[in-house]
Amino acid sequence: MPTAVTVLLEDAELAALDRYIAACRPGHSRERVMAEIAMRWAEAQPAGEAPAPDEGLRPDELNASNDS
Repeated sequence: MPTAVTVLLEDAELAALDRYIAACRPGHSRERVMAEIAMRWAEAQPAGEAPAPDEGLRPDELNASNDS
């Protein structure tokens, strides 16, 4: 059974979504198109791989200019 998710969009994002629907998915609801977008994104993610952690600069890259 699907679970409801609320997505808050700025006016510009909503306008872009509406343009996409008009051009590529006429007759589909915003909800359906957002679900399709989320599904495509999820399918494109590597299975079982977490993103690499940001380890910062290597010791040989450190100098006085990047001291905080």
